Amino acid sequence: MATPKSFPTLVQLEQREGTLFEVLGNLTKPPYWFHSEYLKSPKAVHLEAWLVEAIFGQGGEHIPHVECVSQTLLHISQWDPDGEAEILIFGRPYYQMDVSKMIMNLAEYHRQLRAQNTEPETMKEFKKILKSRPQNPAHPVA
Repeated sequence: MATPKSFPTLVQLEQREGTLFEVLGNLTKPPYWFHSEYLKSPKAVHLEAWLVEAIFGQGGEHIPHVECVSQTLLHISQWDPDGEAEILIFGRPYYQMDVSKMIMNLAEYHRQLRAQNTEPETMKEFKKILKSRPQNPAHPVA
C-alpha cells in the first residue's frame, strides 16, 4: 500500500489508533473557530483521487482557503492517483454537511467536464456535420 499524499491544511492532523485524530505538533495559534471536540466525529466523503486536485487545485493549494471560509478542517487521504481518495471533514455538523454537499457538487461538475472533453472524435465530427446542415431544408412539392 502506497503512502498517502500530503496536502496543505491550517491544522496538521495525525490519525492515531483507528479513528482517533489529534493535532500534529505544537499548535500555538489555532483558528478561533477550531475546537478539539470536532476531531471526534469527522464526516467522510469518498471520491476518485483525480477529483481532489480538480476541486482543490494542484497539490491542494486551495484547501487552507476552503477551511477558512467554511470553518472546517479537511484531512485528505489519497493512496493512489488512479484510485480513491477519502476526505474527512472536521467541524460543526451543519458545516460538515454543507462542505460535503459542496465537494460532491464540484465532483459531479468536474466529472461532466471530463466526459465532455473526452467525447469520442466520431461523435464530435457527427455533431459538426449536423450543425453545418440547414435546419429546415426545402422539400420540393410534387
